[in-house]
Amino acid sequence: MSTHEIRLTGLDAQDPLGFLAALGCLAALTEQLRRAGEPEPAMYFELDAAIPVPVLCSALADGDAVIELLQADLDALAGRGRDHDRDRDRDHEEDGPDPFLAFSYADDKGNQVRDLKPKPADFRRVAQEWIAAAEPGARRSVDWAAAVLTDVATDNNGNAKPFALHFTAGQQRFLTIAHELMHGAGSKPRERGVDREDLRAAVFGPWPNDRQLKVFSWSPTQDRPYALRAIDPSSDQKLGTPGADWLALRGLVLLSSAPSSAGRRWGIRTGGVEGRWKDGRFSYPLWPRPLGEDLVRSLLRHPAVCEKPSASALRSLPRGVEVLTCRISRSEQGGYGAFSRPTRH
Repeated sequence: MSTHEIRLTGLDAQDPLGFLAALGCLAALTEQLRRAGEPEPAMYFELDAAIPVPVLCSALADGDAVIELLQADLDALAGRGRDHDRDRDRDHEEDGPDPFLAFSYADDKGNQVRDLKPKPADFRRVAQEWIAAAEPGARRSVDWAAAVLTDVATDNNGNAKPFALHFTAGQQRFLTIAHELMHGAGSKPRERGVDREDLRAAVFGPWPNDRQLKVFSWSPTQDRPYALRAIDPSSDQKLGTPGADWLALRGLVLLSSAPSSAGRRWGIRTGGVEGRWKDGRFSYPLWPRPLGEDLVRSLLRHPAVCEKPSASALRSLPRGVEVLTCRISRSEQGGYGAFSRPTRH
């Protein structure tokens, strides 16, 4: 079977959202092609180009085939199609949404919340259920959970501390955003859930940034610092390209987080992130040769993927890999997070 190279021209890797969305394309297509018994895809970045975009290497013949498979993946995870991770021994064609995306918990008033700040015991209980149901080739929910939470790291209120890329706050709930991306936020056309056209705009561009669905704030273009505005921008609705946010969410399965010592309580350390909660740095690699999902996972965890790697770490970094680093800042008003433009080094 021949391999085709398709440039994903909408995903500028100099934008963290574009990079995470590229990971999401790789993760989604790998899962779908693996389930179909097809060769798994690989990906690399055009590092010599003015805009480093990813190139997909797979059996898929053209962009239409890519979008069709990404839509099938979205439908399966949203509960609108067949989710092979959960129907190995069943004959029916439809399931509910992926368990991680459907996760919710009760707040102090008994209301169900879709976010990443449960009590550690609540998360531990449900995570153990996901682990028990997982298999080597079917562990998406576990990988998502391992990327964003631990069962020991806590915040000042005793709730679970989410991963370093949790930029939402206040009424902007992380898993609520995921739910709206899948199913929509209202009846208006610009409030519909992510569809083929959204995926096409994200993957092949240009990004219209004209939709009213909430965003994860992973693009520097979505930051609206109060210091640069005459009035408080918190009431201005952020417009985005929701296909990119969905794919970036999908790409989190390739990241990882782990407990870290934080004085009197446990903190959380997210791969590629250094520094403190309010002023950290996120580093990520771009690679010049085709790599499959497993190798990309390993590269994301390489010790040289940081702002100032040691000489020994650099010696083991694959030749040609570039590392980009962007600052993480959080507002004093509510704790919303944002990325800066990355620097290449």
